[in-house]
Amino acid sequence: MRLALITETYAPDINGVSMTLEHWCQGLAQRGVTIDLVRPGSATPYLKGLNTWQAAGHPLPGYPDLRFGWCLPRRVKRFWAYQRPDVFYIATEGPLGLSALRYAKRHQIPVVAGFHTNFDQYLDAYSRLPLKPLAMKYLRWFHNQAHLTLTPSAEQQRALTRQGFERVKRLGRGVDTQLFTPQKRCQYFRARLGVGPEQLLVGYVGRLAKEKNLDLLLESFQAIQKDRPNARLLLVGDGPLRQQITKQFPQAICVGMQQGEALARYYANLDLFIFPSLTETYGNVVAEAMASGTPVLAYERAAAAELITHAMNGYLVSAYSDQPTRQFCTAARHLASDEHRLVVMGHLASQRMQTQSWGQINQSFYQLLHSLILPEVSHEPENAARYTTLSTD
Repeated sequence: MRLALITETYAPDINGVSMTLEHWCQGLAQRGVTIDLVRPGSATPYLKGLNTWQAAGHPLPGYPDLRFGWCLPRRVKRFWAYQRPDVFYIATEGPLGLSALRYAKRHQIPVVAGFHTNFDQYLDAYSRLPLKPLAMKYLRWFHNQAHLTLTPSAEQQRALTRQGFERVKRLGRGVDTQLFTPQKRCQYFRARLGVGPEQLLVGYVGRLAKEKNLDLLLESFQAIQKDRPNARLLLVGDGPLRQQITKQFPQAICVGMQQGEALARYYANLDLFIFPSLTETYGNVVAEAMASGTPVLAYERAAAAELITHAMNGYLVSAYSDQPTRQFCTAARHLASDEHRLVVMGHLASQRMQTQSWGQINQSFYQLLHSLILPEVSHEPENAARYTTLSTD
């Protein structure tokens, strides 16, 4: 099998999409799949069976470390004339993804489109113009041209279906339980951060940006400080709000972007992980924190809704209650008041994640791609009729 993977982010970029795609590629390569990765970035880590093609791109507004691509490079299209892909996976819906979608249609190659990011919701955070309906209309049109749309949570699958997306299938996410483990908790590590044995360490991992609802993170921490004035706040990540947050909370411990072993140690040494985001399609950090033995407080959305059993291995707040912000802060204060309960929750959270392996997810992804290129599936009249005409100019 030869897969054309079209994306605007991949390792060494640090985000949920790039991490997911890297795990998928590793799993596919182990199964003998050849992958043609087309992206606007460069310096992709070496992987046997992975061929990287660099597309022209431009920095993404608000995300200068990321780039969006313009179109498929001519050299990769010349290469595909002799080494035709069996199936496309398009991870991002920008101009590069649209160029790939048109190419696949023209050459009658099946397409799987990934709904990884709620870009329509991001517009609410960054623009005062009413752009969300237009964005959703385009995303719906884009994904309905594909043979299949993949999204990581059941909640997202239901939401997309309600909004007119067709042929939406859920494919969850895994977590590396060898890397993220409670065994990496270490009092010496906490002491190096300036956190004493009696202090509560509250943390957040992710992009420090407006769409992550970080005002609620800070408000929740202030609620905790009413009862635990010596509690500390740890922020792992970077973004446009970092300077503003450190100015507002100079006592916060900000360690920037982390990955691998270093990231795992930060997770394991937290007492409580607060994740206030409402824009996630999944939220890999929730799974990583739980695997690390750290209880999570989050809205009942995406990964949190699927992985957390309320008040047992974490704590959920409904985003649709009368006063969700107030309830979230009250929950944070309540959890912080009982350290023994946090320890028990963390233990149960780690146990829950032992069955959430990437191996199972990768096998499901492989089988899904393989089913699309079988003659009796890919040439089925019903599928062909659904794959509507695109302009190829």
